[in-house]
Amino acid sequence: MESIPGIKWRFQSDRGTPIPLLIVAVLIGVLTGFLAVGFRYLLLVACRFCWHDPLDIIGGATQLPWIAVVLIPLSGGLFVGPIVSKLAPETRGAGVPEVIHAVASKQGIIRHGTTFYKILSTVVSIGCGASVGREGPIVHIGASVGSSVAQLVRLPPEWRSVFLACGAAAGIAATFNAPMAGMLFAVEIILVDFEISYLSHIAISAVAATVVSHQFLGNLPAFDIPSYTLVSYWEIPLYGLLGILAGFVSIAFIKSISIVEDTLNRFKIPGGLQPAVGGLLVGLLAVKVPHVLGVGYQSVNLILTGKMALDIIAVVLVCKLAATSFSIGGGFSGGIFAPSLVLGALLGEFWRCVNHLFPEWVAAYPAYGLVGMGAIVSGVTIAPITAIFTIFELTYNFEIILPLITSCIASLIVVKKFYGNSIYETKLLKKGIKIVRGHDVNLLRSIHVTEYMDTAYECIGVCTGLLDLVAKARESTYPHFVVLNDGDELVGMLSMRDLKNCLSDMADLSAIVVAADIMTKNVHCLVPADTLETAFEAFEGKHISTLPIVDPANRKRVLGILKKSNLILAYNEKVLKTNIFRNQRR
Repeated sequence: MESIPGIKWRFQSDRGTPIPLLIVAVLIGVLTGFLAVGFRYLLLVACRFCWHDPLDIIGGATQLPWIAVVLIPLSGGLFVGPIVSKLAPETRGAGVPEVIHAVASKQGIIRHGTTFYKILSTVVSIGCGASVGREGPIVHIGASVGSSVAQLVRLPPEWRSVFLACGAAAGIAATFNAPMAGMLFAVEIILVDFEISYLSHIAISAVAATVVSHQFLGNLPAFDIPSYTLVSYWEIPLYGLLGILAGFVSIAFIKSISIVEDTLNRFKIPGGLQPAVGGLLVGLLAVKVPHVLGVGYQSVNLILTGKMALDIIAVVLVCKLAATSFSIGGGFSGGIFAPSLVLGALLGEFWRCVNHLFPEWVAAYPAYGLVGMGAIVSGVTIAPITAIFTIFELTYNFEIILPLITSCIASLIVVKKFYGNSIYETKLLKKGIKIVRGHDVNLLRSIHVTEYMDTAYECIGVCTGLLDLVAKARESTYPHFVVLNDGDELVGMLSMRDLKNCLSDMADLSAIVVAADIMTKNVHCLVPADTLETAFEAFEGKHISTLPIVDPANRKRVLGILKKSNLILAYNEKVLKTNIFRNQRR
């Protein structure tokens, strides 16, 4: 794509000034806001065409003949099938995993035509009653806008990823009328590994999209939010129990989608027909339980206002989970955010019986529905901060914060303990893509650590005194030392963090402290056969910048060291080569 005359020069010559880049962020937010509004109107038209009343799909389904309720989702699946299998495979499902992958290994590049196909396939999917959400597609659409604008003005890869995240944040903000939730979604799920200086660009995009949404859709929350009061601190354990249950429901939700996908592939059903099969199953469920149709916000409002009968809640919960699995696993275009909110509200509704037993100790049931919404989102996406702020921005009630944190963290712990991956990571792993801290580590699988190993490294003796350590650290350009004993065997690693703890009492300790007293003894070591993918996982979550590479026959003998900076360099080189190859093939 050709750049706009004059824009390229201005951005390159004024790179140090943030104002031009902030203007681009505002532009992305405004464009995404308009697309989100237009998308919402298109959804109303599609739902009206299929179910007569776009605001009451449940009522519309009950008034139609049962055969029509079955055929409408089936027909939608037949229409969507060729799009998600041939024209634009990246539009299949939520779209968020594709955005994460674009940041991790495609330098923030998303195909320009994706926006059109994503809008078309999602409008048909939701319009025909598939149990999917509109948030994931809007994230994909906004990210596509951000990527396209960044490519248009010829920004470097780093900024392409930032503006892709700006578009994603703008999409969530415009959908939920929640700019903080949009901003945190982009940071916690899309970028993961980011610099704090980028936060202003993401925030201003979210604000711009929210302003546009307000102008057309009003400044109203997405749901009929009840008042919330924390009746007693004795409720906190109950919220913790709710979070634990939400964690197990989240795992069942994630696994059920994978089971549907695997089953359709096992029976060798063509990709173009899989959405039709999913639509047929959703239609059959909807004949008896119409609550499974569509985004599900109508069901959430019935729950939060206490209008859903208690005796059907369990049935709706199970059927909604199944319908969403059939829809997303079958290949319909749509997100998992809205179904997660519906499942959470249904799960929280079970606390109505607890309220009847202990009315003076336990809040009314809609309160637990709200917290349940956040707990399921936290478990499914492994993004608790996003979940907490999404629900908070719907209520603007500080009393809900403690229950939300309790339930969301409990749900997160259960999913991490018994499953380990979010629904987005699960989809990427099924494609053979492994993302660690925003990087596609599969790109490093073929490179061994010895290719980027430094054989000349700084080492110290195990008996080196504190004064000598300080002098050595002052002269060194790198913050880690290999600690060897008299036989030149590895006994530990010493970092500036280890040394810093002694500096305040240096006068008293200088004569008695040696390297052995403050070094890290439990050292994670690599061997020459390890790949850079293994090294990436070893560095993940640890405050270290160096790993020793040892002889596998004698793990005390150091062959060299691998610096984290060299690992990042290797990753960037691999990404660059991969993109050059892709461009040459095109």
